[in-house]
Amino acid sequence: MDWGTLLRTVMYQFRELFGSQNFVHFCAYLWGLLLCEGRHTVTGIYLASACQSRYWSLLKFLGRARWDQGKVVQRLLALLLGYIPTPIYVYDHTHAVKTGKKQAGLHFFRNHRYRKRNTNQSKFHWGHEFAALGLLALTGGVCSLFPLWVKMLMPGAHSALEAFDQLLALVPPGLIIFDRGFNNRKYFKRLLKRRHHLLCRARSNMVFYYLPEAHEQPRRGRKRIYGNRADFRHWRYASYKIEVFDEPVEIAQQIVRSRSCPEPVRLVVRRTRPQPHQPYRYFLVYTTDLSLSVETIMTYYKRRWTFETGLHDSKESFGFDHYQVRSTQAIERHVQLSFVAASLIQLLALPAFVKHRGQGLPALTQALAAMNIHWYAPTRWTLGLILRYLKWTGQTNTFSSSFVDPNIRQKEETVPYHEAAG
Repeated sequence: MDWGTLLRTVMYQFRELFGSQNFVHFCAYLWGLLLCEGRHTVTGIYLASACQSRYWSLLKFLGRARWDQGKVVQRLLALLLGYIPTPIYVYDHTHAVKTGKKQAGLHFFRNHRYRKRNTNQSKFHWGHEFAALGLLALTGGVCSLFPLWVKMLMPGAHSALEAFDQLLALVPPGLIIFDRGFNNRKYFKRLLKRRHHLLCRARSNMVFYYLPEAHEQPRRGRKRIYGNRADFRHWRYASYKIEVFDEPVEIAQQIVRSRSCPEPVRLVVRRTRPQPHQPYRYFLVYTTDLSLSVETIMTYYKRRWTFETGLHDSKESFGFDHYQVRSTQAIERHVQLSFVAASLIQLLALPAFVKHRGQGLPALTQALAAMNIHWYAPTRWTLGLILRYLKWTGQTNTFSSSFVDPNIRQKEETVPYHEAAG
C-alpha cells in the first residue's frame, strides 16, 4: 500500500468530527501542509493541496467553521495510544516570533541576551507564546515524539494555568515530564488532582526534606509532613549503567518531600566531576511515581529533549510558525493542524523506516546522497528527513483533496500502519 492511500485511510478516522464540506477542507489543509514547499502560509497550503474549493473557504475553515479542535486532539490521541500502550507526555512552552503587530495576542518578548553577546540575533521580538504537549514513544529502542496539543497563551500567568487545566481535561492519566521552569505548586496540585504523575528537573536552589520519623512527630496537634533538611551531597552514590549514557554514572536516590509538590517524591541525583581537582556537579530529577526505577527516571528525562527537536521539525517542515491569519481561533487551529500532520506522517512512516530498512527502503546515508544533502550528517531518521524523502520520491502526490467524497458518512476500514507499511 502506498503512502497516499495509507494516509487517506487514517484521515477518515476524523470523519465524524466534521461536516461534509469541513472534512474536505480538513483533508486539503493536511495535504497542503505536507506538500507545501517553503513558507506554509494559507496561500501556499491552498496551492499545494490542489483543493477545488475557493481560497477563501480555507480561511473560513480556520476562523469561523464549526468544529472542535479539542475533539480532534482526543481522536488523534486515541489513534496513537492504539500503538503506544503507556502514555508518557512532555509539556513545555514555546514561541513564534512575528514582525507585524496586527494579530491577536501578540506581545513583546524581552531578550536580555541580545544586549550582552548575541549581536547576530534578530531585533524583532514580537510574537505569540504557546503551551504544547507531546506524546513520547519508546518502542523497540527507538524514541519518537508525536506533537499532540497546542494552545496560545496570552500575557500573564493566569492564561498559562487556564490552558493547563484545559489540557488535563483532554488527556487520560499518565506521566507528564516537565523542565525545571515548571517547579510550581499550582501546576502540580492541578496535575495530581487529575491522577497524573509528574517527572520534573529540580532547580539549583530547590530545598528537599526527609520524611519525618515516628519519634519526631508531636504528641498532640497536626502531624508533621516535613522532616530534617536533606543534603544530597552527603548521600551514598552508586555506579549505574544506563543505556542513554555512554559510560557508567554515579547516582543516589531517596524518597523526600518538597514544598513545590504536595506529595512525596523520589529524588534522583546524578553527580559528575569534569576534572579531579574540580568540585562535583549535581543534576536533580524527581517524580511522584514511586514505582519507577532509577534507570527509568533518568531515561525518561534524558529523552525529554526529543520534544525540543520535535518542535523544531514542526516549525521547519510543517509550518508551525508560518501562519499569517489574524484571529486567535485561526492561529490556534493552524498550529494544531500542523501538529496533526506531523504526528500522522510520523505514525505512518517512521516504523517502516526503522523496521523495514532492508525491504526496499534505503539506508540513511544512501537517501541523503540521493537527495543531495551534503551539509547535514544525522545519525537517525528525523521527522523532517522522512517528510523530505517522501516529497522527493513523490509518493504523497497519489492523493488529492478532490478525491474526497463529501457524502461519505462512514469511516473506511483501517489497516494497522505497521502491517500496511510493510
